[in-house]
Amino acid sequence: MLGGDQTGIPFRVFCWEEWKAKYRTSPPWGKKEFAQLHEARARIDTEQLAQEAWTKFMASTDSFHEGHSPGQFLYSLSKMTARAAQAATRMHRDGMRADPGYAERTKALQRIYAEVYKDDSIHEMDKRSECSRRFREEFPSQ
Repeated sequence: MLGGDQTGIPFRVFCWEEWKAKYRTSPPWGKKEFAQLHEARARIDTEQLAQEAWTKFMASTDSFHEGHSPGQFLYSLSKMTARAAQAATRMHRDGMRADPGYAERTKALQRIYAEVYKDDSIHEMDKRSECSRRFREEFPSQ
């Protein structure tokens, strides 16, 4: 798979098809718009996050985004990427909470945190790493 998601679909093709599905006609894009899509994709970590950001952009009803051009996507890239990442974080968080050991690990981490931050013998700069060390000691597979 060269350049694309798990199914091998490149980002530009994904954007083209999404735009075409929304407006029921082919996008009037030229080299400039494809260069903007390429630039936007290069700035986003993963293909999945890029596709989710484009989907959020296409769902936007903001009048500024009317027509949903790649230039506007590139301009609002931070906002659209943040929206997509928040959704992914929520799904990850909810999946973690479904894990049976989640509550146990959370309580242990809270206990460790309280113990470490009460202990004045540990330098303030080392407390965070001490919490991590103790947690890994108690839950080695995490």
